[in-house]
Amino acid sequence: MESLEIGKKYDRDALSLVWGYKGRQAISRGIITPANDHKIILFVTKIKQKSDTQYNDYFIEEGLLHMEGEISHFNDQRLINAEINNESIFLFYRDIHHTYFTYYGRVFLVDFKINSDKPSIFILSTSVSLFVSASALSTEQNKTSLIEREFIADKEGDKKVKIHVSYERSLKNRAKAIEIHGTTCKACNFNFDKFYGKDLAKNFIEVHHVIPLSDIKEGTIIDPSKDLVPLCSNCHSMIHRRRDRVMEVEDLQQIIEVNKKG
Repeated sequence: MESLEIGKKYDRDALSLVWGYKGRQAISRGIITPANDHKIILFVTKIKQKSDTQYNDYFIEEGLLHMEGEISHFNDQRLINAEINNESIFLFYRDIHHTYFTYYGRVFLVDFKINSDKPSIFILSTSVSLFVSASALSTEQNKTSLIEREFIADKEGDKKVKIHVSYERSLKNRAKAIEIHGTTCKACNFNFDKFYGKDLAKNFIEVHHVIPLSDIKEGTIIDPSKDLVPLCSNCHSMIHRRRDRVMEVEDLQQIIEVNKKG
C-alpha cells in the first residue's frame, strides 16, 4: 500500500492489483482483510446501487465517518480490537457507486455500538488529533459512547446518528488544541498514557475553555492556542470548583506548587 497516495482516486481494478488479487470481485465486499497482513481495508460507498445492501454510511462532518458494519457481524470484533491486535484500518470512500474511491489512508476507531438485530455502528476518524479529541469527548460526556441510543430522522427521512457535538464543544477546536498543546495536563503535568498505559488511556485528556461556556456569545471564534487548555479530570474539576468564578489555570498551578512544598 506504500504506492498509494492519500487523497488520490482509484478504481477497483487498480486496487485489486495492490493486494495481488486476480479481479475486482475479490474486493467487492465493504471490508477486506488481506491474508498475512495486519490491515483492515474499508471500501465505503455513501449512495449505493439499489441491488446492494443499503448500509447507512456517510461523513458526519469533515474527518468523522459514520459506518455500519456487515449484516453478518463477521468483522465487528476485529474492527473493535484492531488497535489491541496491532492492526491498522485503512479507508477508501466514494459518494456514489460506479465512481472512483478516494484513498484516506489510515483511520482510527473513535466509538462503536454493537447491535445484534441490525448492523453495528462504527465512528471513525481520518486524523489522529480528531480521534483523540472525539474519544476524550466521548468519555467526558457520558463515559460510554458518542452514539445516542435513539436515531434521529432528518427531513428526507434518512436516519442519521446524532453526535454529542455542538459549537461550544467543537471537535475541530478540541483537536487543534490537542495538536498544539499535547495531552499532558497544563496544571499538574499529569499524563494519562504514562500513568495508565496507552492500551487503556489512548491519549485521553480533557479540554478546558479559558472563557467559560456561559460567557461565550454565539458566533464567537475560538482560538485553540489561547482559549483551550488540556487538563486532567481532577484539575478540570478544581478549576470549576468555585461556583462564583472559574479559576485561572495559573492560579491552580500555584496552589499545586504550594501544596507540594507543604
